[in-house]
Amino acid sequence: MSKPVIGLSLSGGGSRAIAFHLGCLRALHDLGILDEVRVISTVSGGSVIGALYAANDEPFPVFETKVRSLLSSGLVRPALRKVFTTTEGLRAIYCATLLGVINLAILAIATGPRLLSLILPPTARTRWSFDKLRAPLPRFASRTTILRRVLDEDVFHGLKLRELPATRPLLIINAADLRTGSAFYFSREKSGSWRLGELAGSQTTLAHAVIASAAYPLFLPALDERLAFNKPDGSRREEHVTLTDGGAYDNLGLAPLWPDRDSSVSLNVSGVDTIICCRAGYGLRFDPPSQFFMARLTSTFTCIFDRAQNAAVKRLFDLKSSGQIKRFAMPFLGQDDSRLAFPPSDLVSRDDAHGYPTEFSAMPDEWIEKLSKRGEQLTYALIAEHMPDLVSELRQSESCS
Repeated sequence: MSKPVIGLSLSGGGSRAIAFHLGCLRALHDLGILDEVRVISTVSGGSVIGALYAANDEPFPVFETKVRSLLSSGLVRPALRKVFTTTEGLRAIYCATLLGVINLAILAIATGPRLLSLILPPTARTRWSFDKLRAPLPRFASRTTILRRVLDEDVFHGLKLRELPATRPLLIINAADLRTGSAFYFSREKSGSWRLGELAGSQTTLAHAVIASAAYPLFLPALDERLAFNKPDGSRREEHVTLTDGGAYDNLGLAPLWPDRDSSVSLNVSGVDTIICCRAGYGLRFDPPSQFFMARLTSTFTCIFDRAQNAAVKRLFDLKSSGQIKRFAMPFLGQDDSRLAFPPSDLVSRDDAHGYPTEFSAMPDEWIEKLSKRGEQLTYALIAEHMPDLVSELRQSESCS
């Protein structure tokens, strides 16, 4: 009997996602499934815990201790320490001031011609357009690079993607390139995107990939840099990329696991037939009514965001119905508990676990316990409901080999 090819996705959601996914991973470990996972695809907060798991081939209790320590300390206070104990804070202030002055100058230069163009015929307006005028240098330092330094020095200790142990599943870290509107994937095998090509060189750090995946646009500036890519025609060309939170493209991290991806176009094609998607989002939401522009814009973004995730979930059902994947399960923080076929008697309810924000501040122990326990309980319940044959199938394939 052939062994199932299992893909695991860990969604975004800041520290809330890290705590929830910890419980999911604990249940998968206890069931003997985690050791058989072939690919882990991660986004944002899911990328932090996924990278911690992939970085060291160590017993699960050691890994869990590291995750709990990270949640308890958070990333905000360590980032503030870096601001005052390294040059990164000064570089970020200098960069923000320099770019602010340059952008104000560009605005002043462009405003006059733009106003003048309004009285000109439409055919003549393009000659007075300064829309492509941009600052001549990238944002080389920011809050995002400060957090990258925290991750590199305090969490991953300078580890590079190519140094991830082959004994762990292939880790695919999802980011989004704002310039092309496409996914950007990092892994120990290949990094890049179908639009830009394969990233040249092998010096990308694990921290760089994780912070690119976790740079939520409302709070953290995108990574703005020029990188060299190997093109399909064999050439090498430098491209300007603007990398931000992978959730802007696919917050569930499912895209690398789709069975119909073409290896001649896409990077890190996995070929999985079993998908476990750990989703750390809320259930139904009710935003307060507001007449303020930013509140309306945020609610609009969230609406589009939710619909995109729902479409990805619908695709899971379609793939299973068509036989393109054998099975899937989705432990979901916002799960409707009344629809569970095998709820535990002490289930941490959706209402009890609801409400923790998507941030990277220090998390109280009670919330670590609450979120991780719900993740563990839902994973047990949903594996029993939707994949009752998986554990026995894994055991049979082991005995046959």
